[in-house]
Amino acid sequence: MHDVTTLTADAIQQAHARAADPGVDAAAEGMQVSTVVRKLFVLLQGSYGSLFVSKFATGLKDGQGHDKGVRAAMSVWQARLGHFPADVLEAAAYRVMAENPAFPPNLPQIEAACHAAMPRQTYAQQQGLTALPPPAPAQPVQVSLQERNDGKDWARRIVARLKNGDTSICRYTAMSARMALGLEAKL
Repeated sequence: MHDVTTLTADAIQQAHARAADPGVDAAAEGMQVSTVVRKLFVLLQGSYGSLFVSKFATGLKDGQGHDKGVRAAMSVWQARLGHFPADVLEAAAYRVMAENPAFPPNLPQIEAACHAAMPRQTYAQQQGLTALPPPAPAQPVQVSLQERNDGKDWARRIVARLKNGDTSICRYTAMSARMALGLEAKL
């Protein structure tokens, strides 16, 4: 497992190797860091100014005139944040910027916000299981009943539905209807 120190060392070595190789052009070097991470750096630099970039700047320039420290930091951020979707990364950046507008965020803060902003999946989605279709709604049982208006018509409707084979009525409701009509002894 890689931790931030090994990622940083690897990124710095790669940056030095790319800077030492005159055959590396800017387009090939740009393939190392995604546009999402570049936009994140632009967003944070635009929000916090040189305070954000000065965290990574070393003063050493590569062949294209870019700071090697910033390039190495972008490579590390790409390694840690590259698997997050762009919308999650953007939401996390705005969340962290809103929580602390005075100081620029660091990589662990952005990564924690990304984990919090990721949409949650159910167990079935994580395992790749297909969802069952929803059950078809049962048609209500229609009963014809002459109402007596004695306050027990609700119980008569329930008992009639039970006699017609309605299985959606719970036991307690059926027992209460029978008790109201005197068909079952009271407790």
